[in-house]
Amino acid sequence: MPRPLSRPRSRRWIWFFLVLALLSALAIVVPIVYNLGIQLHPEQLAGARRRWQENAPADYDLAYLVKRTERDNPTPTEQEYFVQVRAGQVVFVVEDGEVVYLDPGLAAVTGPVFLALSSAEAKRFGVPALFEEIEAMLSCEASRRRRDFATAQFDPRDGHPYHFVFRVRGTSERLEWNIKLTRIEPPRRGP
Repeated sequence: MPRPLSRPRSRRWIWFFLVLALLSALAIVVPIVYNLGIQLHPEQLAGARRRWQENAPADYDLAYLVKRTERDNPTPTEQEYFVQVRAGQVVFVVEDGEVVYLDPGLAAVTGPVFLALSSAEAKRFGVPALFEEIEAMLSCEASRRRRDFATAQFDPRDGHPYHFVFRVRGTSERLEWNIKLTRIEPPRRGP
């Protein structure tokens, strides 16, 4: 008696699982490649600093929010700063609504004020100090020989940072700056 003809087995299920495996691999690789692509490199920082040195306004105001998550405390803390820079020098610093520095020349006009910062400490609040702090974090990262996450966005015109994020790998430690710089234009003279 002749054997009944059997249908060949369908192998379409193999293609389904191959496509599924490929999409899974892409879902893993794409975020890694994207995150590596947006990492801050020392050359980018140097270029932004150079733009700042060439195009920095002498007078500007900085308003920035610092969000920080510490290793021991997973609840983020926020600090707000307002900084006035005139003729390239920090003259006024407000931290969370309290005046912590006032230039001695201005203090003579306003009267005695208790200040938490000396003039040397106030220098850590201008844009050059922000560049120094970013550079210190990147060099600290390099000395630990591991790749933490650091990204920054710089103003294309003058190079000041307006957004910065630094996250220590393997911990919940994170720092984020959101910075707004307002140029103070000198008053026009004459007609």
